[in-house]
Amino acid sequence: MKRKLATLLLTFVFCFTMVMPGFANDVNLPVADKIGAMEKLLYGTEQSGSLIQRMDSLEDDVYGALTTDAILNRVDNMYDYLEGTPESGEASFATKLNVVEWRMNESMSGGPAKNRIEATEKLLFGQAQSGSLSGRLEELLKLASYSDGNVPVQQVTLPKDSVFKIAFTSELSTKMSRQGDTVNFKAADNLYVNDVLVLPKGATGVGVIKKVVQPGIFGKDGRIDITFTYIYGVDGTKIPLTVGELAKQKAESIAGAAGVAIGGMIILGPVGVVGGAFVKGNSVTIPVGCETYVQTSEDVTMQGVVYSE
Repeated sequence: MKRKLATLLLTFVFCFTMVMPGFANDVNLPVADKIGAMEKLLYGTEQSGSLIQRMDSLEDDVYGALTTDAILNRVDNMYDYLEGTPESGEASFATKLNVVEWRMNESMSGGPAKNRIEATEKLLFGQAQSGSLSGRLEELLKLASYSDGNVPVQQVTLPKDSVFKIAFTSELSTKMSRQGDTVNFKAADNLYVNDVLVLPKGATGVGVIKKVVQPGIFGKDGRIDITFTYIYGVDGTKIPLTVGELAKQKAESIAGAAGVAIGGMIILGPVGVVGGAFVKGNSVTIPVGCETYVQTSEDVTMQGVVYSE
């Protein structure tokens, strides 16, 4: 009997794994990964429990009710709603939330969507509201001048070598930072393709420390080499980045007395910070708020928001 049950279970798992990619828009993304991606978007981390339990919890939070479709359809439907697809003419949940923050503060905070909705509600009403996340987001959209809840979007291509300014959101130093450490930064300004917003001010980005050179003998200064990996666009698309010649030239052209070369970059100091403040006893520090320029490393097709006053 146990052998028969085990055989049936393995058959179910095999069929579930083989059928699942055919229902997803991305045939290479398993259903468990889709659920995990949605949980990370909403809560910041993947949750525990069976896939059905986790899907029930997602629907309860997002819709305020459970749907009755097959589990694969439920996952695909919510994934499309939350994450969006480039060819869709309707803004995704992620895009709408980014637009709300941008219209309210002309910035984008990043982090778990549930926390961001609650923070915006506290800012506006003094406390977090109740109800489904989708309904609460629709109410915020109305306050952000989208009375019908629709955000006009357009598929555009952000060209390779588009240059823009970023600001560091965590301090780096040769004393404390190590190779492989994550580097956090944000967009310092809005970036448009014609009149379509593709990168909101405050959009978060991720990089990694490629190399840390400690101060050496004979007065050799330390050095921090950074690889800028990507930054999130208004629709959640990961935009790949690099520090190429165009970014270096842009930084050099406005650096003046407030710029210093560190690891192949020109770092621009915030108000009151000049180049000499970055080097302390032959060690190197990049304080929070310091800026530099990066550029896109390839063409990126994405869903942007059509700008309107």
